[in-house]
Amino acid sequence: MILRTLVLLCSVLVVNVGWAQERTITVVGDKWCPFNCSDDPGNRGILVERAAAALADANIGIRYLELPWSRAIAEVRAGEIDAIVGAGPEETPDFHFPARPLAIARHSFFTLPSSDWQYTGLESLAQVRLGVIQDYSYGTLFNDYIQPRKNDEQRIVVLRGNDVLPRLIEMLRLSRIDAFVAEERVLAYHFSSKNMPNPLRNAGLASEENLYIAFSPALGDGVALASLLSQQLPQLSITSQYD
Repeated sequence: MILRTLVLLCSVLVVNVGWAQERTITVVGDKWCPFNCSDDPGNRGILVERAAAALADANIGIRYLELPWSRAIAEVRAGEIDAIVGAGPEETPDFHFPARPLAIARHSFFTLPSSDWQYTGLESLAQVRLGVIQDYSYGTLFNDYIQPRKNDEQRIVVLRGNDVLPRLIEMLRLSRIDAFVAEERVLAYHFSSKNMPNPLRNAGLASEENLYIAFSPALGDGVALASLLSQQLPQLSITSQYD
C-alpha cells in the first residue's frame, strides 16, 4: 500500500512540474488524414498537432511515425513505440488514456449512389457485404458486429496494410462489397485531395467515437504522460473540431 502511494505521488509530481529537460516521445498511427496525415513535420494532422501543442509547455516534443494500424497497435503494446494516435478504448483497452479526447470521429456506412440500402441497426447489416479495415474499432461496431463475423467472407471483407481507404473505394466500385465503413471527414478529405466531391452515398451513422493519443502499457511513465496531456489540453469544445 505504501509503495503504491509513493508511485502515485511521484506521478503527480511529474505531471505538475513537467519534465525539466526536453524529451521527445514517439507517436505512431496510420494514414487517416486530416486526423493523422504523415511524418512530414508540416503535415502531421489535427490530432498530432493538438497533442504537440499541449505537451510543448512541458518540454515534451512529438516524433510522428506512420505504420499500418495493426502493426502500430502491436508495437506500442510491446513498448517499442511510446504512444498511438487516433485510438479509442474499444481498440486498446489496456493502454493509458488521457481524460480528454483530442477529437470526435463519426463512422458512417457508404455505398454507391445507385444503392438504396440504409443502415437502421445491426440487423440491417445482414443485407450487405461490408468492407472494413483490420483492427479498426469503428466505435462499438467491431465488438458488436465485425469480430463475431470476421471469418465469414460473405458478410465481412477485412483489408490490412496502410492507406487502405482507396482499396475499399475500388472494391465498392467493382461491386466486390456493398458498403464500407469510413470516418466522414477522412473520406471527404480523401476526395477533396483529388479535387473532386465525394461521389458516394452516406447510408447512415454507425457510431461516434472519442479519439485519443494513448500511451503504451509498457511505458514506465505512461500514466503520468496521459495525466499531463489531460491537464495541458486547451479547454475547447471537441465537437467544434468537426466544423
